[in-house]
Amino acid sequence: MYRLLISVLFFAVSVSVSFAQSTREKARSLFLDGKYAEAKPLFKKLLKSSPRDGSYNYWYAVCCYETNDTVADVEKMLKYAVTRKVNNAHRYLGDMYKRDFRYDEAVASYEEFIDGCDDEELVSLYEERCEHVKRLHRMIKMTERVCVIDSFVVDKERFLSAYRTGRDIGTLSMAGEYFDNADACGTVAVTERGTDLYFSRPVATDEGEMLKLFHSSNVNNRWSEAKQLSSIETAGNDCYPFMAVDGSTFYFASDGEGSIGGYDIFVTRYDSEDGAFLRPENVGMPFNSEANDYMLVVNDIVNLGWFATDRRMDEGKVCVYVFVPNATKATYNYESEDASRIIGLSQLSSIADTQADEDVVRKARQKLLMLMYEQKDVAKKSGFLFVVDDLTEYTDVKQFKSAEARKLYDEWKKRSEKYNADVALLEKRRDEYAAANASGKQTMSAQLLELENRLIDEADALEELLLRVRNTEKVFISK
Repeated sequence: MYRLLISVLFFAVSVSVSFAQSTREKARSLFLDGKYAEAKPLFKKLLKSSPRDGSYNYWYAVCCYETNDTVADVEKMLKYAVTRKVNNAHRYLGDMYKRDFRYDEAVASYEEFIDGCDDEELVSLYEERCEHVKRLHRMIKMTERVCVIDSFVVDKERFLSAYRTGRDIGTLSMAGEYFDNADACGTVAVTERGTDLYFSRPVATDEGEMLKLFHSSNVNNRWSEAKQLSSIETAGNDCYPFMAVDGSTFYFASDGEGSIGGYDIFVTRYDSEDGAFLRPENVGMPFNSEANDYMLVVNDIVNLGWFATDRRMDEGKVCVYVFVPNATKATYNYESEDASRIIGLSQLSSIADTQADEDVVRKARQKLLMLMYEQKDVAKKSGFLFVVDDLTEYTDVKQFKSAEARKLYDEWKKRSEKYNADVALLEKRRDEYAAANASGKQTMSAQLLELENRLIDEADALEELLLRVRNTEKVFISK
């Protein structure tokens, strides 16, 4: 009887061990194939039966990390795996710390992994990743103090519709709309005087076909043959050009050397003596991120700037930010301020956090409203332009389908004309204020403040009225 009991127990243990081995091999196979969601419940069972197994802690933690499981304590499991000499846990700890902007800890984890890794290819990969994290950390510490006044989420294919930049800087177009052929890509920028044109097109390189920047001059009303801007060379694709009104400052986007992820925005300056551009520099954060960031445009006349990014965006969408450019670059003090706040500012997690000066924000928004009410080139010919939505634009007031929407539009137009006249009056009063003596300024300050407040209220009312016009027309045409 005793022998029979021993045999039964031995058989049960053997079956249990065999089942665990089978489950382990199946889970490990799924893991190596990158099927983390399928492997996850198997490793969970194995970990429950052997909670002190370092490999199970590592495998289950990675499955949770890859499936964005916010319930499981991934960091705790990976740290335990490290104590059990599972070297791969170091690299996942590094990836997790990098994702959470804990850069010092990420670097330390990557370096631990590199020291214990025998795979030369992986060592090379994580040495590059480690240097990348160090660079990200340096850039965050140098985040520029920029006031962002607004943002617009638009379809990527029509993202220039959010660039209400005014006529002072020239024209911006999508390459497919500007050129008849499909050779050019991205955007086309024509300078304010119409003398220079910048765009990008594919070029054969040693690394394969890449987008490079081209320039053409308007001579006697004819565009010269486009030539590549050979003095701007990167190891990647170069696109989304813009030449500032000064004729020297040049912005573009590149995914080549110096980029921290996808397209980054770069700035260079044209040296007229040498006839070449200086070495491009990454404009830094918050303009750039590990996502795609591009098409930085500055209107120096009204002191407003625009750039586009797909950070935190759904597929096919981009966000266009409107900001107030600095005369000279000013950065946050990373060492004395809350690090998490600086990280948020570097990523533009909340544009309200960038708006430290209410007066700057108010004036910038007034200027933006003035630009938004300006008519585009098509309106110069027809005398009318109304944007119903991203897909519908009216170039004739007779195109309105709804009588109510047309009536609301007429009211909006009348009030907008009065608003623009008052804005011009405000600018005149400000000039008079600047030239006045102390006594005159004291007398005029109350009047200025009253006029500014009235304009702010009216601007909000005009925006609400314009939204009513659009919504009324959209409801009507959708019937």
